[in-house]
Amino acid sequence: MTISETASTWAKTLLNDTDAHADLYAADEDFSIEARMVDDHLTDTVTDRADLAAQLAFWTNKDESNGLGVHTLTVTETFAGNGHEMIHWDYEVTGLDTFHGLPVNGQTLSSKGSTFLQFDPNGKIVLESTVLNQIPIYQQLGVALITPHYWEEGFDPASLG
Repeated sequence: MTISETASTWAKTLLNDTDAHADLYAADEDFSIEARMVDDHLTDTVTDRADLAAQLAFWTNKDESNGLGVHTLTVTETFAGNGHEMIHWDYEVTGLDTFHGLPVNGQTLSSKGSTFLQFDPNGKIVLESTVLNQIPIYQQLGVALITPHYWEEGFDPASLG
C-alpha cells in the first residue's frame, strides 16, 4: 500500500468503521495511540482494541442531532519515512453541542491536525500520535486567544505584554 493509500485508509476507517480501523494496528499491547493530554497515566494511551473502540467511537457518529458531532478528516499531505508516516489533515465538525464545555451554538468548527504513524515489519501500526490544533476552534467560539508568529523575523516578545 502506498503512503497516500495508507493515509486514506486510516482516515476513512477512523470515520466509518471502528473494527476496520482496529485491524490497521498490531496486536493488543503491541501498539499505542497517544492522542490525549497526559494528565492521567492510566488513561493517557490506548493499547488494546476494547479501549480503541471506546475512545475513538465518537469519530464514527453520523447523527447530527445527538450533539456528538459529525467529524470529517480530509488528508492534505503525507510524508513517508523509514517505517513511519506523517499525515496532515483538515478537520471539520458539525452538529456538536459543546467543545470542551463551550457551547457551539450550531457552528461548524474547523482546524488542522497531524498524525504520526510507525509500522511494524508486517505493516501494522505500532504507534500513533495525533495532534489537533484546538486554538482555531477556541477562537471560532469567541475565546480571545493570541497566536503570535514568534518565528517570524523581527518578532518582539514585548509586544505580548
